[in-house]
Amino acid sequence: MRWRWLQMADPVHGLLQFDRKDGVHRLLLETMNSLAYQRLRRVKQMGMAEFVFPGAVHTRFSHSLGATYLMAKAVNHFKYERKARNILSADFEESGISLECLLMMSILVHDIGHPPLSHTLEDVLGLHKVGLTHDHYWLPRILKENEELQGIWKTFGVENIPETLDHFMTGNGGERRHYLSNLVSSQLDMDRLDYLLRDSHFMGTRYGEIESDRLISCLEIQNQLDGRPVVTLLEDGLPALEHYLFGRHQAYKMALHALDKASEALLGMTLHRFIWARQHNVETGNKAQALFQLAQNGHELALDQYLRMDDHYLWNAIQDWSLDSQDPWLKELANRLMRHNLPKFIDLMELRNYPSVDQQNEIREDLRAYYESRNLPFEFGFDETWVEPKPLYRSDKEPIWIATRDRGVVELPTISALAQQFEAKHMAKHLWFVWDHEARRFLLQKLQGL
Repeated sequence: MRWRWLQMADPVHGLLQFDRKDGVHRLLLETMNSLAYQRLRRVKQMGMAEFVFPGAVHTRFSHSLGATYLMAKAVNHFKYERKARNILSADFEESGISLECLLMMSILVHDIGHPPLSHTLEDVLGLHKVGLTHDHYWLPRILKENEELQGIWKTFGVENIPETLDHFMTGNGGERRHYLSNLVSSQLDMDRLDYLLRDSHFMGTRYGEIESDRLISCLEIQNQLDGRPVVTLLEDGLPALEHYLFGRHQAYKMALHALDKASEALLGMTLHRFIWARQHNVETGNKAQALFQLAQNGHELALDQYLRMDDHYLWNAIQDWSLDSQDPWLKELANRLMRHNLPKFIDLMELRNYPSVDQQNEIREDLRAYYESRNLPFEFGFDETWVEPKPLYRSDKEPIWIATRDRGVVELPTISALAQQFEAKHMAKHLWFVWDHEARRFLLQKLQGL
């Protein structure tokens, strides 16, 4: 009966197994084999992080499979208890789709809408500002409009799964989303458990080596005092939870490395120069029409064109610009990306005297004049960003619920000093990026003269 199991070796979790005789697992496997899903093999999980951590070349595909594997472990854990087993086997409202199926499908497809280089491209093109994010825009479009996926939904009798997944994860109108969706997206979910383990493994760090098995084994479904069911963590799992929270905080600090931000700044300069060149009818060598359309008005971009874009598409365009662009600055910027020749940076927070807003504006103008004296473009040779690690625990988000021995279900900060006291604002960075070492020396001289 070995044919029954699809097995995949994973460097993080070991052997990932999916049961071909299980109806939910068959649906997962068919979805994995679709072209829209296989595209995630060519989308890096951590964007430009490989410019700093050479091993960080893992993909959204491997992460999504790892997160799905952890969800399967959580589902199997819940099935040991009759009440939870009955909850999972029941249909979600009147959809005809079980909650188990929704949990597994939600985590499997949660990243299917990512553009090339994941969050990095969303950030440098400002896609959040125009409502073109991978989760709120492209994910539902792909699930609803992709013909191959529509055929899979029909084969398995779940034609309503796109709408049902959306209702399950976000609620409907003013309704609260389903409490089990916190296993997919919350302050403690299978997505985070996998990417902490996976990112730290491929970055070559140890901060993300969390106890995922311990955390999953301590999950329970319990009722609050008002009778509302929630996913809780047994109090026995508190040490593993605090380890997870601190590990996540440390991993964010590593991922927000200044050189990683420098690579993103250079990518942003390159893409905005490309957009400028296309707008002014300058020959770029590779027109990258889908990318240009995404940046100009992505709402009008056809879905099949979006799905053609992956990391290979983007880097092929950048390589062509570095060789064939008739715009000299686009050619130069693309060459710098290909050669890993990053902008130089200064962290204003490390200065003895942090400059006021007026002083910053004055120094920018001095830098602009300096660039003009060197015939350098200020718009494509200067950038800045604020970097602040995410807080260890968010009190404004859905709480992490702890099932205590004597006080019932309580919020984590009521019993964890770590969640109560830890702040990260002192670790913020205000980075200014400039063209080269000479420009950095000029800037540093100005800043030190304040």
